[in-house]
Amino acid sequence: MIKLTVHESVEAALQKAFPKPAGAAGRALSKYISVVEAMLFDALQRGQTPEQRKFGLYAISLNQLANKGGQIGPNKVRVHKWLTDNDWDVVQTVVKGTKYSGQYSQVKLTALATLHNTLQVIQSSLTTANADQEIDAYLSGDEVSNVALFDHLYPEYKLEWREDKLASLFDWVPVDIASVKAYVYWLETEATLIHGTRKDLALRQALTILGVASVTKGYYLQRKKPSLFGRMYYEGTSVQNVNKELRRAMLGNCWEYDIRSSVVAWKMGYARSYLAANGGMDQDLRKSFPATLTYLEDKTDFMATVRHFVFQDTSPVPKDLRPKLLKRAFTAISFGARQTAKGWLDASGNWTNPALVEILQNAGDRARFLADDTVKLFIKEQKALDDYLFDLFKQFRPDLLKEPYLQTDSGRVSKAKVLAYLYQHGETQVMDIVRQAARSKGLVPIANVHDAIFFKRRLGAEFKNEIEWQMREQTGNPYWHLTAKQLERFTPRSLDAERAEQAHKNHIIQEELDAKAHYAKRKPRWTA
Repeated sequence: MIKLTVHESVEAALQKAFPKPAGAAGRALSKYISVVEAMLFDALQRGQTPEQRKFGLYAISLNQLANKGGQIGPNKVRVHKWLTDNDWDVVQTVVKGTKYSGQYSQVKLTALATLHNTLQVIQSSLTTANADQEIDAYLSGDEVSNVALFDHLYPEYKLEWREDKLASLFDWVPVDIASVKAYVYWLETEATLIHGTRKDLALRQALTILGVASVTKGYYLQRKKPSLFGRMYYEGTSVQNVNKELRRAMLGNCWEYDIRSSVVAWKMGYARSYLAANGGMDQDLRKSFPATLTYLEDKTDFMATVRHFVFQDTSPVPKDLRPKLLKRAFTAISFGARQTAKGWLDASGNWTNPALVEILQNAGDRARFLADDTVKLFIKEQKALDDYLFDLFKQFRPDLLKEPYLQTDSGRVSKAKVLAYLYQHGETQVMDIVRQAARSKGLVPIANVHDAIFFKRRLGAEFKNEIEWQMREQTGNPYWHLTAKQLERFTPRSLDAERAEQAHKNHIIQEELDAKAHYAKRKPRWTA
């Protein structure tokens, strides 16, 4: 959690301005500070930009701070307003947000306030630790702070104690606590490829998970946030928005099953009806969608061929990164990414680059990618299916065309949003089939991440095939496939065991030295 220490002069000034009733100033300031602490905590959980981190800025809503920060005196003056008007600010506004931009204000702490972040481990504390107990103390936190963290994240938990009500609010995820602690140790002492804001965010998320799990005896609560687009999201830190390494640490040893090339597979489920609608019922599906089918059926060869023609020897992109970038590029195309290299100003006045520009940042690689015959054919086929699905939506769901969440800022129907809406509902439908099939065998997933599902044990080839058959049969889409991947926990590092092992080795070495010295002192025996 975030703890603020405010200089005693602030309370003294507030007490002088509002002397009655006794203690009112102290209570009002305490309430205000607790609101500031909660808002700074939420800002850190959302993550800081490099600029915010550099200048010590936090993104918060000043309007909420003013409303929630309390009032004081007979005229009920807002504490935030009084502090600001009288130059006793605890937070200072650097960039003010507006309701039109939809952005938070950028604020920083003044010299009157000192911040202490309990969700932070000092690297030297871990690197200089000599025993397992020391490391565990650094990573476990204190009980009072952990309970305060829990109460902040789940204020209604004690009120809504009924099991059915809590189930409607939260999803429970089992946490491998020892594995997460090992992840934090690795992150702070060994990780070299994650740093800056990404490292800070990962550390805060990991310590948040540990803090909650210490209170719940091994579980993390994810607050449900269902989307109108069909997906189930979660507020704050969740198994969905942590990086893959932290997710592996959190879930421990388990099996992940995700839909192979899910958005492309979903679209291809409509390929035959597309041909029928365009007078080509008798057309060969493979001749009409050769690139897409190759992508689905032999993705490894497909990607290797494209990679060969896109990345030349002069490309600055490391070889091990190239497959990942191509995968992201094709996923972006599947969601209708623009092929232009020109950026634009969004409604908030921020510059935005097209997705492909962000993914393939080298201009030469990007030009070769978009000029490649296989890529152009894939784009053409995807566009044909996109247009068809968009037309179907306009024809059969005109009632939704006026919904703001499917429109652009100017009020026009957004094709990209419509396709995302259709896909995410389709994704949820097919994953519900997977969950239902698993439940029929008494298997309960430990976590869900959109088109992926996690189980503690391997499903088995026969049962996996049965689930895939149900996915295809119930949706009429023959292109659904599940890909299995085994996840392994982070192995806890024991300083005690390492020290004992080293002591044993030293003992053996000393014994050998003593033996050699003993025999060196013995006089040789001469025989006639």
